[in-house]
Amino acid sequence: MALACLLACLSPVQAEPLQITLAVSEEGGVYRAFSETLLGKLQPDKYAVTIKRAEDALGGSDLYIAVGMKAATQLAAKDIPTLNVFVPKTGYDKLQREFASHDAPRSAIYLDQPMERQVALLLSALPGTRHVGVLYNTAPPELQSLRRLLAEKKTHLHEQAIDQAHPLNDALEGVLGESEVLFVLPDTDIYNASTIRNILLTSYRKQIPLVGISQAYVKAGALCAVYSTPEQVATQVLVMIERYAGSGKLPAAQYPNEFEVSVNIQVARSLDLRIKDADRLRDEIRGGP
Repeated sequence: MALACLLACLSPVQAEPLQITLAVSEEGGVYRAFSETLLGKLQPDKYAVTIKRAEDALGGSDLYIAVGMKAATQLAAKDIPTLNVFVPKTGYDKLQREFASHDAPRSAIYLDQPMERQVALLLSALPGTRHVGVLYNTAPPELQSLRRLLAEKKTHLHEQAIDQAHPLNDALEGVLGESEVLFVLPDTDIYNASTIRNILLTSYRKQIPLVGISQAYVKAGALCAVYSTPEQVATQVLVMIERYAGSGKLPAAQYPNEFEVSVNIQVARSLDLRIKDADRLRDEIRGGP
């Protein structure tokens, strides 16, 4: 009897599963693909996952994952451990400033790609480019990095801010007149559902390719873009969850580790551009063969 009691005391105790709530900004699309992939990767004996809409009552959990900017904004005010995904860096940085007094662990995997990766795509897809145009509402923090990276490759950056003296259409015409390619920065005041069609058509008429920031841009008419799939983001999130489960800490906010390249071959042909295929561009950016 005493031996049985001793063995019972020495037996490992099964830890309770880590409670995780996924708060999604909306159903379907990349958010659904991400959620389903992550659920398939999380071992049910270690992690208990609940999926909620961002506006729902979230209940109690050990860790919350905000999927999209709407969910990130709503959860930021709650001072709970939160990992944000599919959020632009500028949006996450703004939330960090607004809720700097909160103590709960917070981190993010940005929706954006690092500037070095985007410039590598531009110069690999369009080697020999010497004049690049950008539009912005307010100069983003990444602009300095873009200037430096292009200057290192002897490429001139033509910048135009949108303001009362330079409305969007005038600014677009001006920058296209000086540039060989229009490089998209993640600025929703400029690039949004009501403006992107006109920007693409104007660029197309002037035979100027547009390098986008997502697969959706390429489908709409951009020449190419670098992006991360929901499955790639889910793999990176899994690593961060496992670290949190072991330490109670989240790694620092970060860019996506893995990525893909999308190319619009029809646009390339229409602009009489010879461009490498997506796999070769991706390998060149990664430094592969």
